[in-house]
Order: sequence, then structure tokens, then C-alpha cells
Amino acid sequence: MGHSNLIFSFFENNLINWFVLIGFLCWLVAKYMPNILCDRQDKINTALGDASRARAEGEAFLEAQKSKIANSEVEMDNILSEALRVSREMKGRLDAETQEEIAAAGTKIDLEIAAERQLVISKLRAATATAAVQLTQRLLPAAITDSARSRLLDQFVVQLEVPGRSDEN
Repeated sequence: MGHSNLIFSFFENNLINWFVLIGFLCWLVAKYMPNILCDRQDKINTALGDASRARAEGEAFLEAQKSKIANSEVEMDNILSEALRVSREMKGRLDAETQEEIAAAGTKIDLEIAAERQLVISKLRAATATAAVQLTQRLLPAAITDSARSRLLDQFVVQLEVPGRSDEN
């Protein structure tokens, strides 16, 4: 402590020494402070320039992202409308194909019914003919003469040969 008092004791009563000290400090400040302040100003200006560029880049990136979002929304709407259009077309095609299949099945069923009907008619004719022949063979030989028998058989064969007559009866 005695040592630090020694430095200041030199300046205690001497006003000129105080002015010299203040002058020396001002000279030091005048010599080194402009460089320090210029360096500091350059650093601040560089930081402000970097911040300005970063802000501009950020705003450009933000605008790009906004436009991408807007474009993606428009693209999403386009994809959705295209999907709806395709689904409507597919539904229409499926409905048309279903109607065609129904019509084809109806036609096929009608043809099968007609074929079965013809088959049943043919079987019925064959059974009728067999029954008529058997009946004729059993009952008529004693009751009918040869000329009547020949005439009846001819009429029966003619009736069997004409297909429209048996359908009408």
C-alpha cells in the first residue's frame, strides 16, 4: 500500500502534473482510439452488412417457401380434381360394363329357356308318340279294320311332321 501511495503522492500538490497526466492520456486516446473506433466501426458495418444479407436471403427464402406452398396447394387441388374425374370415368365405365353384362346374361337366359322349352316339347312329342303307338297297338287292332288303320296311321304321321299344329293344341 505504501508503494501505490508513492505514485499518487507525486501528483498530490502539483496541478501541472495533473495536467500533464491528462494531456498524456488524451494523446494516448487520440493516437489509439481512432484506430480502435475505426476497427470497431468496420466490425459493426460488416456485421450490419452480413445481417442485411442474411435478412434478404431469409426474406427470399420465405417468399420461395410461400410460393412453393401456394403451388403445392394448387397442385394438390389439381391432383384431387383429376382423381375425382378419373373415379367418375371409372364408375361410368363399370356401370356400362355391368349393364352390358346384365343384358348379355338376360339374353343368355332367354336363349337357354327357349332351348329347354324346345327340348321339353321334343321329349313330350316323343313320349306322346310312344304312348299313342302303344295305345294304338293294344286297343285298336281288334276294333279297326285294315283300311281304317292305314288311314289313321297316315293322319297321325302327317300331324307329327307338322310342328306348328301340336303347339296350337
